[in-house]
Amino acid sequence: MALPALQSLPLLAWFKLVNDTVAEPYLDEVFHVRQAQHYCNNRFTIWDPKITTPPGLYLLSYIISSIVGCDLIWLRCLDLFCLVTLQAVITWTYLTRRRNGNDDWASQHSALNVTLFPPLFFFAALYYTDVPSTLSVLIFYWLFLHFNQLSKSSWLKTPVLVVAGSSSLMFRQTNIFWVSIFPAALVLVNELDQAHNAVKVSMHRRVEGFGDTLLSVAKTSWKMDAVYDPPVKDASIHDYTKTAVSIMTVCLRLATQPKRLASMLQSLAPFIIIAASFATFIIWNGGVVLGDKNNHVATLHLPQMLYIWPYFTFFSWPLIYPYLITLPFGFIALLPNFATLESMLMFNRRGVTPSLWLMASFVALACAVVYYNTIVHPFTLADNRHYTFYVFRLLMKPWWMKFAVTPIYVLCGWACIQALGARPYHESGNVRGSGNSFDKITNATPAPADRNPNTSTKPLSLPDGSRGATTSFVLIWIATSTLQLVTAPLVEPRYLILPWIFWRIHVPLQRYSPAEVPKTASTLRTRLAAVDHRLWLETAWLLLINAATGYMFLYRGFEWPQDPGKVQRFMW
Repeated sequence: MALPALQSLPLLAWFKLVNDTVAEPYLDEVFHVRQAQHYCNNRFTIWDPKITTPPGLYLLSYIISSIVGCDLIWLRCLDLFCLVTLQAVITWTYLTRRRNGNDDWASQHSALNVTLFPPLFFFAALYYTDVPSTLSVLIFYWLFLHFNQLSKSSWLKTPVLVVAGSSSLMFRQTNIFWVSIFPAALVLVNELDQAHNAVKVSMHRRVEGFGDTLLSVAKTSWKMDAVYDPPVKDASIHDYTKTAVSIMTVCLRLATQPKRLASMLQSLAPFIIIAASFATFIIWNGGVVLGDKNNHVATLHLPQMLYIWPYFTFFSWPLIYPYLITLPFGFIALLPNFATLESMLMFNRRGVTPSLWLMASFVALACAVVYYNTIVHPFTLADNRHYTFYVFRLLMKPWWMKFAVTPIYVLCGWACIQALGARPYHESGNVRGSGNSFDKITNATPAPADRNPNTSTKPLSLPDGSRGATTSFVLIWIATSTLQLVTAPLVEPRYLILPWIFWRIHVPLQRYSPAEVPKTASTLRTRLAAVDHRLWLETAWLLLINAATGYMFLYRGFEWPQDPGKVQRFMW
């Protein structure tokens, strides 16, 4: 009962405080509440031109209005209910990815922490689109996982996924990337890889002629239909390049195999239908957003993929701090006189840190992106109620500050990607490391002989809270996040909710409950590792942020001279 209480008590307290203190619609709630009440009164032809998102939130409010009405408090209750439901759905995604259906303490705790994520938790007490929209995407993802783990193909798969994906798009247009592009790419890579595990082990071991060079990877991929996809924890920057080349090579090979191509298109059918429907909407609407089109023009904005890393690090440093604190020791270990230091680090593997030239190259690239493509939307520096106003005011002055922070972007990015690779303390349920992961490729997809004969597809092998990610997953996640973010000129913390969630729920965790600490874990360090103290540290940190931002919103209001008598409040 402890974990549900950690969500319900602060959430109910936050909801009550907001409704007692802010009894009138605040900021964007003014538009949302008014539009919802039009729908509740069957006035479906009225549309506020300031609203940019589809009417999913208002349709959902209309459905429940016959039971609870359409007053502000009940409209806000809808977001509250969606956040509570989100915790259950995320737990289901862990269980589905694990396939054995066994629940555990870590996955429940992880799901709890996701719902405590401040940009989600904050808006659970207001009538905004963000929480219901996020829930719709995670429901789709759970259904996607469910159908791809079935032992037999189901005719329900395509219609159910199309309905769920299309429903998600009714809440926010940018969900298209997570209900179409992301799952399609996962299925594509999974189906492209037809090689036996022995071939993949040879590629991952970089055996001569298999995976030692970019050319050998391309040749092996073409001949064997093998995708080069090593675990992140054993990958260097060159391995990501090899993975990309391998995927492209097998795609070209697929074009020469009509039967396999037809089978692939069948597997991708739900996502193609969703994407085609969305393209039809864009043509009909004359653009992506519904209203206020002049202030929401798609613009190339590459620095979004720099801002994302300190954003993740700020909220999730309890999960990645082992990588951050080990980094300076890793750089020292690069010196000849300290070469033995790296083998003593908690990661228990070589190559824990990137090379200095690689870090310098990425910093230089980040500086170029900042110099040529920094965009500050008029809304960002015009509204001092949002925290991004203060962040950008610090970044823009003095002029050199935006360049000085580029090493922070790069280091945070490295740590976040490393966190997807493996639990920092041990492998495969042992408190200490258990050798090279190439000896037992737990992330490898089943060989053709291992497929279930009753289905044309093989089950997806994804990070499940225990196993780490592979390089292809990281590339797919980064590509999807990039597609969502780089066309948005406005830097908005809420835009990063889905990229963060899909990163967060795939970070490997310990799978022990406090009662299951191994008897061999005799030291304090190994006992902490066994219960994954990072989750408790993350819970405390997120609650602290929520308390601080909640206090600022409720009790540190101010007035604008041009709008006397009206309280302005700080918010995300």
